Amino acid sequence: MLKAVVFDLDGTLLDTIPDIAAALNHSLAANGLPTHPAKAVEGFVGGGIRSAVVKAAPAGSSEAVIEQVLAGYHDVYVAHCTDRTAPYPGVEDMLRDLRAAGKRLLVATSKPEVFALRIMEHFGLAQYFDHICGAPMDNQEGAKKAAVIRDALRRAGVEDLSTAVMVGDRRHDIDGARQAGLEAVGVLWGYGDLQELEASHPVHIVESFDGLKKVLI
Repeated sequence: MLKAVVFDLDGTLLDTIPDIAAALNHSLAANGLPTHPAKAVEGFVGGGIRSAVVKAAPAGSSEAVIEQVLAGYHDVYVAHCTDRTAPYPGVEDMLRDLRAAGKRLLVATSKPEVFALRIMEHFGLAQYFDHICGAPMDNQEGAKKAAVIRDALRRAGVEDLSTAVMVGDRRHDIDGARQAGLEAVGVLWGYGDLQELEASHPVHIVESFDGLKKVLI
């Protein structure tokens, strides 16, 4: 019986790209580097913000430049991480229904945990979750997804992995779940696409929150 659901955050619960792209482009421009449209930034995120900075910066950029852009990103994002971010329509109703069905809900994100907590609290979603787990601020290589998933399960005291499932929008969510010993469900309203998700072989791929509820309840 399914008892616990581990959710990715960016692209699964909330559309965070507008604020991520704004902060990243502000720092790139401040360092005299080319900026990118928000759609391109979607392809950069997923493995931690440092990885996104490396992808966004010109090829061959020095470590010093990467660190400058990363520091500038944080300076902006810490103050503006909820400006244009928004929960996907229907997410709160789904979370409420899952809780009513007795499911334990967890977040496992490569985003720094301090940002994840701030965003989830700002939008009133933290109340539905037992634990919101992310990377420490001093690990901008990006905590590996499997490690964050394991941390979330450990904090929640979930020992029987057959009673838990991961939900995410990108291949690294599905692969991370598998590495952590979980089955995974892919969702199509986020930053990944059907081809990417199919290549990672989740147990289900769903197109809507109603579809997700049917799989989880």
